[in-house]
Amino acid sequence: MATVKDDGETLQTLFSSHCDKDGLMTKNTLQTDISAIKELLELEDLLQGELDDIWNAAAKFPDIDATEQRIDVDSFIQIYRDIDDIFENDAEEGESLIVANVEKVKEKEDAGEETQETKDEKELERAFKTLCDDADLVSKEALMNWSEIKELLDAGELGRDEFDGMWEKTAKSPGSQELIDVDGFLSFNVALDDIFEIDDEEGESPIVANVEKVEAKEDAGEETQETEDEKELERAFKTLCDDAGLVSKEALKNWNEIKEVLDEGELGLDEFDEMWEKTAKSPGSQELIDVDGFLSFNVALDSLFEIVDGDFGSGLPAPGQIAMFYGEDLPAGVIFAEIADENILVGMEELKKWGDLQDMMTEGDLLLLELQNMFEGIPKAEGSDNKLDEEGFTSLSEAIDELFEDDDEEDVDVEPEAVAAAPIDASKDRLLALVKELSMNEEQLPCGLDGTETEVELFLEIASELEKASTNMIRGEEDVQTTDIAGEWELLYTTSSTMKFNKSLTGLVPPNGKFGGLRQKLKASKYLADVEYVEHINAGPASFDVRVTGDWEIRSTISLFTGLKSVYLDVVPDRVDYGVKSQKADHWKSLGPLTLLDMSYLDKDLRIMRGTTSTESVFVFKRV
Repeated sequence: MATVKDDGETLQTLFSSHCDKDGLMTKNTLQTDISAIKELLELEDLLQGELDDIWNAAAKFPDIDATEQRIDVDSFIQIYRDIDDIFENDAEEGESLIVANVEKVKEKEDAGEETQETKDEKELERAFKTLCDDADLVSKEALMNWSEIKELLDAGELGRDEFDGMWEKTAKSPGSQELIDVDGFLSFNVALDDIFEIDDEEGESPIVANVEKVEAKEDAGEETQETEDEKELERAFKTLCDDAGLVSKEALKNWNEIKEVLDEGELGLDEFDEMWEKTAKSPGSQELIDVDGFLSFNVALDSLFEIVDGDFGSGLPAPGQIAMFYGEDLPAGVIFAEIADENILVGMEELKKWGDLQDMMTEGDLLLLELQNMFEGIPKAEGSDNKLDEEGFTSLSEAIDELFEDDDEEDVDVEPEAVAAAPIDASKDRLLALVKELSMNEEQLPCGLDGTETEVELFLEIASELEKASTNMIRGEEDVQTTDIAGEWELLYTTSSTMKFNKSLTGLVPPNGKFGGLRQKLKASKYLADVEYVEHINAGPASFDVRVTGDWEIRSTISLFTGLKSVYLDVVPDRVDYGVKSQKADHWKSLGPLTLLDMSYLDKDLRIMRGTTSTESVFVFKRV
């Protein structure tokens, strides 16, 4: 017997397909975009006054600067429950009328019961979402820079006067003379279709047909490497451009790819300025570039960086290029001679020419922080600007080699226990060094919420090594007690997809704020075991803390994944407090990832926990 409570996943999926980019929803979206509710209102099975009362009773997201109230997924589900209560006896065998309606729509879609007109409309609605601003409205400039319109204008198939005339005739959003909503966008495209005679597929919009042809080519794999690179750059452009689809010099300079080569000295600021000056600007602007300008800038940038793999005898590199030297089996002295500067010295800048070293760092075998620590620990050449002579470079090379020595090396007479002990300490040090290195990027959210796939893979690899260490109390003979983990802990890193999606634990980050860290306080006494999570939200003068309180306990069992002894941390959240608000936490879905976790590593100051259904969902806490 299906109920709204049982169909939370269905409702979460429905919410995700209609919420805004902050993961929130307005009342207007609720009653106009959610077909089940819209239909009930149109049929007057649900009165507007009833919906108003339900909306007013629902918990709102604490938007500090928002112009209208919004709800999160939990309030959305609660609204569905309240509506469902009105129709308690109308649905089949207690099934939610709302959920039943949603599922019927889904069944129709799965069965292909969808007209071409409906398909076209959905395609255009998806396009609208890529163009609209935070208020779900589109400006004339944004519409004109939409790739489909821009292509017609550039090809001369649509005149600028025709475009202007259609824009003037399109109904604007209520309260605005210059912006259109999704209905206006659809009506504009209907008018656009009337201009073009449909020669190909019956009744299909030419814009939609064009989109589908591109998708068909992609599905068929008809794509060159050049096209793939261009699409990758176009995706990057969309993350940098403003509402008019244009990019400023400042925005380009702060792009991660550019910032990295500038910070590492691989690209000079004067070179960047010169390339910017030579890049064609968008028509009507002297300071902004469009997507074509962005692509041409990157072509010019690529021409500066030609990587010469091992062919160090082919001649001197052109200006702006870095010639890489590979000599894995060569003596350190030979490598030193090839990468040293004109004073026969090697610094951090010269190490960038050592191809083998750069490969280690790219593959995550060696962290930048590890290299810097080893480099700083070696005496520098007298009178040099923090650089190594040949003797110092040889010491650095040997220190790097020691990290990768085989445990079963025949010429080293070491007890097996001692050999095994080396990677144990190294694993913990590498884990902490990786977290420290990642936290140095102030542009990224802390605790790995902006972590890349490469970072996550490296993190999981190191964590797996550490879990095998003899210092792991979880694998010890004695049972873990509450006193072993009681205290205050700070979240260092997580790979949780839920926290990444919510950009926090509770999902209460306002549009102008960001996650600022999470602490876990585990209190234990003879009779009570209380837990408190304190999540800091950075929002300038309006920064605040969110507190989640509840109970906790530890339970020992056998892991379903490994067959080994497992210790679970079981947390039962009770309340969520923020500002002057206090709410029950029993239906706060974003807390789910931290309610039941398998402790896979524990020592006196570090704890690793994994999800019980996904072992790649990892949380690392350090004792404060």
